[in-house]
Amino acid sequence: MTADTRPGVSSSGRHGLHALRIGVRYHEDEEDRLQRNSSYRQESGMLRLDDRGRLGNAGNRIQEAEAVAIFVQDRIDIGEWTLTPGLRYEAIDQRRTRYEIRAGRTENPAARAADNLRSSRTNRTEIVLPGIGALYRLNGRTTLLAGVHKGFTAPSNAPGVRPEEALNYELGLRLRSPVVQFEAVAFLSDYDNLLGECTSSSGVDCEVGDAFNGDAVTVRGLELSTALDIAPNAGFAVPLEVVYTYIDGSFDTDIADTDFFGDVRAGDPVPYIPKHQLYATVGVSKEPFSGHLSVNHVDAVCVRASCGEFETTDESLTLDLAANYQLTDWVGIFARVENIADADDIVGRHPYGARPNKGRTFALGVDLTW
Repeated sequence: MTADTRPGVSSSGRHGLHALRIGVRYHEDEEDRLQRNSSYRQESGMLRLDDRGRLGNAGNRIQEAEAVAIFVQDRIDIGEWTLTPGLRYEAIDQRRTRYEIRAGRTENPAARAADNLRSSRTNRTEIVLPGIGALYRLNGRTTLLAGVHKGFTAPSNAPGVRPEEALNYELGLRLRSPVVQFEAVAFLSDYDNLLGECTSSSGVDCEVGDAFNGDAVTVRGLELSTALDIAPNAGFAVPLEVVYTYIDGSFDTDIADTDFFGDVRAGDPVPYIPKHQLYATVGVSKEPFSGHLSVNHVDAVCVRASCGEFETTDESLTLDLAANYQLTDWVGIFARVENIADADDIVGRHPYGARPNKGRTFALGVDLTW
């Protein structure tokens, strides 16, 4: 359940044009897990049920959360400057109640009576998040941008786990013209605490829902992007878009061996952050037809901070082709070929071993718009 309100007010005076926004949000949610493990056998190409399992034998718990968020933001236009200061407050209360399901310790793993209670835990998070962004228009086509914002990610209901907190800085340049668009942004995220949360897909030896403190981390990088029509006088559009991202993320402190992060030393890479990424697409468009060829390159990554044997992925290069034809204002057809070269790369090692990319895939369909 969520209640959200965001009134705004505008004013002008000697100190520029102001557009003030204030928001309040209240949110509740609940996760009720009463699960069973069933076992099957494969027979003549079909799955046959061997044992349905007792209700509750795979999990019997309730998780609840209540959150309040309040923010105030002011957009201030003064000449060629636009300043956007803001402040946000968040308070989150989380609870978990877990009931006994282990064999020999309960007669009914689905029971939720007081005498079947296994454990309960709570975690409260309160945080204040300031931030400010700035734009300066050099001329009608060129804008400088900068910003400093504090960000956070709420922890789970595990007690003693701190929220993920970071100060995020950015500085950049935007160019806009009728022919070409270009943007360059340098960024830095200084984490006081990187949060690791155990999920069904994380594949490490931990209980789903538990969270772990990763301590200090620094992530820095640069993103360059451009978009243009490379044949503006051809009678049809030939759009080209290129985006390159460089990211360098590393731990700033040593961390004793944990179930999630492993044994970390200062300077070790943050798992699953590729250093280099490149995406490019070129197309042809003339109503009612359009087609695009795209290429996506992702650098190899370390899947654990130790980055040892069998703890890295492959560098990957993927080509995709897509075409659309608009039959009427509300009916169109499309065709798509993903991974044209049928590249076979390891793109992850969690959960439980190497995971490949998506193989060559064909799709044909109809788009309906109304």
